[in-house]
Order: sequence, then C-alpha cells, then structure tokens
Amino acid sequence: MSRSQGTAPLVVGLGGALAGALLGYWGGTLMLAVDRTTGDDRPTYPLVVVVAAAIIGIGVPLVALGWYLRRKVPLVRTPHRVQALWIGLAWGTVAMLLAGTLNGVARLLPGGAIWPGLVEEFLKLLLPVVLLLSSRAYRSPRLAIWLVFVTAAWFGFLEGISYIITSLDPILDGGRAPADAPFIMMMDVVVRIIAEVSHPLITVGAAVVIWLAARARPKGAAIGIGVVAYLGAAAIHGLNDAVIDGPVRDWSVPVSIVLEAVYVVAVFLFWFRPQVRRLQRDDADELAVSARSAVP
Repeated sequence: MSRSQGTAPLVVGLGGALAGALLGYWGGTLMLAVDRTTGDDRPTYPLVVVVAAAIIGIGVPLVALGWYLRRKVPLVRTPHRVQALWIGLAWGTVAMLLAGTLNGVARLLPGGAIWPGLVEEFLKLLLPVVLLLSSRAYRSPRLAIWLVFVTAAWFGFLEGISYIITSLDPILDGGRAPADAPFIMMMDVVVRIIAEVSHPLITVGAAVVIWLAARARPKGAAIGIGVVAYLGAAAIHGLNDAVIDGPVRDWSVPVSIVLEAVYVVAVFLFWFRPQVRRLQRDDADELAVSARSAVP
C-alpha cells in the first residue's frame, strides 16, 4: 500500500472533524441570531444544525477509521463480514444503553470516574468474546476485529450524539442560548469527536491481543493475557475519564481539550496501530504457511 493510500482515510477523518466543528460554530451563531429576532416561539433549525454537526463530526472520523482498518486488514475473502457488521451495530446499541445504566451506578462507588472505563470496555468486548468461545467463524482474528471495531465505533457514535442532545436540553426547554454559544457549541462537538474516536482505538487494540493469544497460546495463558488486555484497555480509557476529563478539565477546559487530542493521537500511534500491524503480520504468516502446505 502506498503512503498516500494509507493516509487518505486519516485525511478524510480530519476533514470530517473540521467540518463538524465549523458546523457547530455556525449552529451556535444561529442560536444567537434566533434569540435576538424571535420571541418564545423560536424555530429549532439552529439545534438541527448542531446535531448535524455532531453526526458529521463524529461519524466521518469513525467511518474513516473503519476505512483505514479495512485497508490494513482487508476482508474481501472473509466469510460472514456482513453478518459481523449487523451484529456489531446491534450489540453496540445494546452496550451503549447498558453502559448508560451501569455507569450511573458505578459512579456511586469509591473512585467513581475510574469505573466507566471498566464497564464500557467490558460491554464492548462481551459479545465478541462470547462468539469467540462459541462460534468457529469468530475465532478468526480478522473477522472478530471487524466485529469489535463496528461495535465500539457505533457505541461511540451513539454516545456522542446523546451527549450533544443532552447538552441542548436547556435550550429545548425554552432557555436562551449563552452569549458565547458559537464557541460552546463548537467545543462541545470537538470534545465529543475526540472522546468517541477513542472508543474503537482502545477496544480494537485489546481485541487483537485477545484473539491472537486465543489462537496461539494454551488456554490458561490465553485467559491471563486476555484479562490483562482488557484491564489495559480499561486503564487507557480511564486515563481520559478520571484525569483529563476530570481534575484537568476542572482546572482548565482549553488545556483538557489539548491533552485529550494528544491522548487520542497517542492511543492511535502506540496502541491501535501497533496491534493492527501485529494482525497484519499474523495474516502474512498464516498465508505463508498455507502456501507451503499447498505445495506438493
């Protein structure tokens, strides 16, 4: 694959994120204009623009990341890839809904902010691991990683849209837009883009470790490696929730946003991409073994 082919999905993803941020700013500007020129019966199109900003800003980078993964780990000759797509969408929806309930309970426990990472990574991996244990087809690391990616990306997309809609509740209830609405709406969208893109980056990295261990290691060792991979993913997730999005944001919102962006780039470079490369090498080794066995 040429460098331009490899980077094209990332460029598209960055473009989608930028478009979402600019649309969010425009939506905030429209809110102020509507507040100045109308009474209580205000049109809702500024809010629609903000939601569209979130859909584009979050959705395009996630689709671009899936494009990147499919280029690195093609599925052209992989059976059940469409089935995995639909299972991933369904389970991502269920996992997001369950997380909304379980996180509320978990945050009441000591160390509140560390629990969502443990809960969400567990839920995103739960059904894929069940399929690993029960279905021969999903013992294939290539197919399973696609399933995990779709689950985690859809989970992140739904979570991000729900956060944006929740942030608009005061205005939907008749409140007036804040004076700095353009900046606030833009930053809300930017924060959600960064946070939601991290979902597939974190979970896919752990999944590669789990599936390669399941195929190459004895059962006991594979279970141990799988637990460590899950805890590692939860720790990476928790770094954002419990530190960057916690005390750092309380101290300085701009600093927290910058650190969140650095965090996502670091997760991509040092967790997601190395594991995808491991999967590529595993595929190459498997093809080489198959080729040698086919020689008479």
